[in-house]
Amino acid sequence: MSAHSRVLDVLGGRDPRRRLRLVQWLIASAVYVGAATLLITGVGQGWMNTSALMLWLGFVLAVLVVGYAALRSGWTERFRDPSVTVWQLSMGVIAVNWGYLICGPMRTSALFPIMVIFAFGAFTLRWREIAWVTVLAVSSLVAAVAARALYPQWVPAQGEVAPLRVDINNVLMLIVVLPALAVIAARLSNLRQKLRDQREALSRALAEVERLAVSDELTGIANRRSMRSLLEHHVALSARHVMPFCVAILDIDHFKTVNDELGHAAGDEVLKAFARRASETLRSSDVLGRWGGEEFVLVMPCDLEAARRVLERTHRAVFSSCYPSRPITFSAGVAQHHPEESADHLLSRADLALYRAKRSGRNRYVEAG
Repeated sequence: MSAHSRVLDVLGGRDPRRRLRLVQWLIASAVYVGAATLLITGVGQGWMNTSALMLWLGFVLAVLVVGYAALRSGWTERFRDPSVTVWQLSMGVIAVNWGYLICGPMRTSALFPIMVIFAFGAFTLRWREIAWVTVLAVSSLVAAVAARALYPQWVPAQGEVAPLRVDINNVLMLIVVLPALAVIAARLSNLRQKLRDQREALSRALAEVERLAVSDELTGIANRRSMRSLLEHHVALSARHVMPFCVAILDIDHFKTVNDELGHAAGDEVLKAFARRASETLRSSDVLGRWGGEEFVLVMPCDLEAARRVLERTHRAVFSSCYPSRPITFSAGVAQHHPEESADHLLSRADLALYRAKRSGRNRYVEAG
């Protein structure tokens, strides 16, 4: 293990979530340290009182030590928000407005870190908590302004500062604050990217679930459930004399022999090739679905005469192209829907016709009576 990793383990522990919370604490600490450095230089420049600064530094140091100890020990993990974000941000607000109170002519720049405070809050705070931090920020700033106006004796005396020095101090405070904001912005950008990736993955997963719900996993064509829904739809149309339709039940001849002689993998290939070649011969309005095993159902919105032509084209298409080493044929029973009958009765008639086709020697279709 490298020295860098050992230091990280000592400071942040090995729990990745605890480490992340301590990284956030470290960013806040860096802002505190940068602001404190500017205030310390202000003592020599005459705009910061030493005793006021020491009190402020003592408060900030206590907040950082208590925060680190609570986070590093895991004590905060008993709470809903293990980062104790509201407490940390509230302490930050108090520190910022306290700094405003004691900074004299540089007090405007003391407010800059408030941007970091609210940027941190965007990660985890709910609207009620954000409202609380906002109220605390405004009310404590108003209190600081009122204290400066009503009780000037409470504010340590500070000298006058040239306008250029004020501008320089503002720039330096921005240099302290902006890197922290950049880190937060980068993390928010990463979170947005993760959310986009998750949404895209979820959309793909939902599309796949929807596809599997209506498609046969092996052949990719409509499954039994989808074909039942389609049949009910066409039955409703036919019952209102909107559109006649026919149903054919197709069964691959001697499929068991294919499995026994060539193996189940070859059988699967035959099923996929059969579904693909048969689908290629169909009209756009015809739908082929796998009913189960080697049985397929074909729904054709047409009369028997047109259905015969569809089945003949399908016979020719699959005969020599489904499996290279042997011709593949199928038997079929076809029935035209009667407006008064149910989907189950229609399927039963087509199934009886299929049985007759098999009894008659296979490799043919028979029309239901």
